[in-house]
Amino acid sequence: MPTSDVVLGTVPASGPLLLVHGGAWDIPGDEVEAHLDGIRRALRVGRRVLDAGRPALDVVTEAVAALEDHPAFDAGRGAVLDRDGLPQLDAGVMEGETLRWGAVASVRALPNPVRTARRLVDSDGQARLLVGEGAERFAAEVGEPAIDPGALIVDRERRRHAALLGAHGYHTSQAFAGDHPRGTVGCVARDADGRLASATSTGGVPFGRSGRVGDSPLVGAGFWADRLGAASATGWGEAIATVQLCTRACDALASGLAPAEAAAARLRDMRERIQWEGAAPATGGLILLGSEGPGGWAFTTPRMARGWWSGEAGEGAAVDP
Repeated sequence: MPTSDVVLGTVPASGPLLLVHGGAWDIPGDEVEAHLDGIRRALRVGRRVLDAGRPALDVVTEAVAALEDHPAFDAGRGAVLDRDGLPQLDAGVMEGETLRWGAVASVRALPNPVRTARRLVDSDGQARLLVGEGAERFAAEVGEPAIDPGALIVDRERRRHAALLGAHGYHTSQAFAGDHPRGTVGCVARDADGRLASATSTGGVPFGRSGRVGDSPLVGAGFWADRLGAASATGWGEAIATVQLCTRACDALASGLAPAEAAAARLRDMRERIQWEGAAPATGGLILLGSEGPGGWAFTTPRMARGWWSGEAGEGAAVDP
């Protein structure tokens, strides 16, 4: 499939709805089943939280935490390694009804950064985004566990890091157009009371600079939720942040576009507007739902790992177009 195409899909729904993603890229064939396994696990976790009557904010947090725990993805365990050979994690979460949000960036010792971001949502509001050591200190204060960063590293990423050490002319944008891993994860949900929420988590870009922050912990870019819609993005973070992809996708719902069409339109716009010299095309993926009706996704890469559940559509997971 040409990467210039936009693939989109719709999930019928009239009540509660759950969508998850595990990154949009050229997922190798021998990694497909692991991605599907991780997506299905996250759906089971999310459904349990939904069935317990808990709010959408809890649903997205726990579904993304399940994805962080699964080594198939670039979030938590299994994250890609920066130039120093270490994981560097970012996450953000947002509640649509109140516009409360929380995010952490450049953390190395948190197995589930999305849960720390969630604790910021309920904090006193004096900080919404915390980075590095400050974020890890906050996590300790609220009882979130810390681990040795080495426990998050898997052999697959050690091999890929070694290969990139010898690469010449590598530009981090290439990781979003070639076959390097970038399984950023995310979830959007609508609960039984119609509340919306979004969460996104990532290990960033392979061989990125220490301290580099992409779109995932930036509100409006890698995640967004309001009363109109909820969105979670994956792809080249610098491009996504530039066009504020998630906010603009939710805003597009106000014009009457269905979620899948709104997501596709915003991804096309990003690809057309971001044409920076020396950089690869601005590819990515997006999951999106509104305050009622169906949800949808769109992506401009060969594959995107995604899953869904609604009363009308049941449960499903896919990687191919």
